Amino acid sequence: MVLFRFQVHQLANIVTGDAVLKHNSLSVIPLGGQSEVGQALWAFIFGGEILLVDAGSAYPTEDMPGVDLLFPNTSFLKANEDRIAGLVLTNAHDEHCGSVAYLLHHLKIPKIMGPRFVSTFLAQCAIVVNKETGFPCPIVDTVEIGSSYTVGPFDVEWVQVNDAIADATALKIGTHEGTVLYTSSFKLDQTPVDNKYMDIRKLAQAGDSGVLLLIGDSAGIETEGYTPSEKAVMPALRRTIEQASGRVVVVMPGTNTHRLQILFDLARETGRKVALLGETLTRTAISAAITGNLNYERSIESSLEQMGKLPDNESLIIATGQDGDAMGIMLALADSACRDLALKEGDTVVYSAAVASGRSRQMAMIQDHFLSVGIKFVWGSKQGVHVSKHASREELKFMLSITNPKYFIPALGEGRHIMHHAQMATEWGIPAESVFALHNGDILEIYNGVATIAGTVEAESVMFNREQGESVSQFSVSERRALSLEGIVTIGLVVDGDGRLLRGPTLEVGAAGFLQSFEWVMAEEELTQAIVEAVDRMRSPEPVGSEPRSAFDVNALKSAVREVAMKALRSKLQSKPTVQVMVHELLTNRPQ
Repeated sequence: MVLFRFQVHQLANIVTGDAVLKHNSLSVIPLGGQSEVGQALWAFIFGGEILLVDAGSAYPTEDMPGVDLLFPNTSFLKANEDRIAGLVLTNAHDEHCGSVAYLLHHLKIPKIMGPRFVSTFLAQCAIVVNKETGFPCPIVDTVEIGSSYTVGPFDVEWVQVNDAIADATALKIGTHEGTVLYTSSFKLDQTPVDNKYMDIRKLAQAGDSGVLLLIGDSAGIETEGYTPSEKAVMPALRRTIEQASGRVVVVMPGTNTHRLQILFDLARETGRKVALLGETLTRTAISAAITGNLNYERSIESSLEQMGKLPDNESLIIATGQDGDAMGIMLALADSACRDLALKEGDTVVYSAAVASGRSRQMAMIQDHFLSVGIKFVWGSKQGVHVSKHASREELKFMLSITNPKYFIPALGEGRHIMHHAQMATEWGIPAESVFALHNGDILEIYNGVATIAGTVEAESVMFNREQGESVSQFSVSERRALSLEGIVTIGLVVDGDGRLLRGPTLEVGAAGFLQSFEWVMAEEELTQAIVEAVDRMRSPEPVGSEPRSAFDVNALKSAVREVAMKALRSKLQSKPTVQVMVHELLTNRPQ
């Protein structure tokens, strides 16, 4: 009895508020992936042991300069490190396994398990330059899909589902409270590229036996009907490649093995060689070939260097950005900033990926640029070159029907996806009080079959900069955002030991929209005069009688000049750039 009370107390110490988790209850905590795309990480807790499910990363939004990736918060797990029984992975998409190495950098995880493609993909981490991060290379135990494994107090079975990637699985988790089904990202593909069908029978059997909790993919809830098969992109891609008179560059997500197989098949059919651009894509191709999920004749392999010697109409380049970000490589190609590939007139670019929320305007500008320089551009589902990897509305209803859960958590989507999925579940027939639209960090506790929200834990995303190899503070992001939006004004001054202006002020302006404006020409003179007057006011006062001259305060001068400059810029230009003041003090011997 003493041991039991000690375990409850230990866990309660890291829960915010007054929440205390019962030792013999099932607690479910999303540490990432709720109201955001990516960063999926779930903690299941029973008997003082923690089972982690998935460990994803996410791409930063446009208003997060200096941030390369977003990782789940590890504070809760670090405080309970000795309680972690293991980590189980459902697929190799970055949204589900992109932060495994980051977690290992901060936590001791005794066991990591996943299907064959997942373990093989993570084993290829040597291809990525890990010296930039210092993160360890994960070792993942390979599991057989359809088999059950014991991890701490949990029985875990990987169930075959469809996705855009090899060995995509859902999880059936046996607990003392009942069965939990975690769909991960999925869709119902009735003509899958790899001929592996979703195990509907296994899911339906779980539903017949009783599902306590279903955690379901919500990302496709806004799309009516059914998500098309991956094979649906073949006609449009084939037509585009056949009609292209020059090089074809296909930009796609870095871990889409099924799209990769389709493109290799089309390259063979159309007589083109294939070259890959992007580390993640290379990892995916190698892992898919090793596991039998990418089959092709070696004769069509090529490289970007070798393609320079081929006729343009024999080249097919498949590209992705760093960490598999398709949009990242698109921006680099449009800005001529990709050092490995320069586009030219006559090329055809195919964007075979989704456009993230808020980036449609950016994509339109890229399209305008390509067309203006003679590059044909084909993109999106409307032109038939992309289909989603997420289940649409009717498939989500189907999942509810065959599993018939007592409780439901909509997951793996942005805020509107979560709420729409929750609404659909209640319309389908689950009582509103049994549907939990959780936020990251919320604790859902199930005890004796009754589910309640017990409290929250810290779950704010970690912002990561690859070059620094460390997390980025919110202050740093805000500062970079200000620089990117308003620019920077650097003021240079040379003063003597008494604060008398000897040279300057010099004004250097960078990354500011007002620089080329007529108003700036007029304001610059007034700003210079205001700075001169501020320097004069801050000079050391003349000594009275035989009293020594008081010391000159350089820091006070910098503050005064910065304040004057900021007021002038805000008044004359309605702008708030970052103002930096650099004062060089020339020390001279004062007369006695």
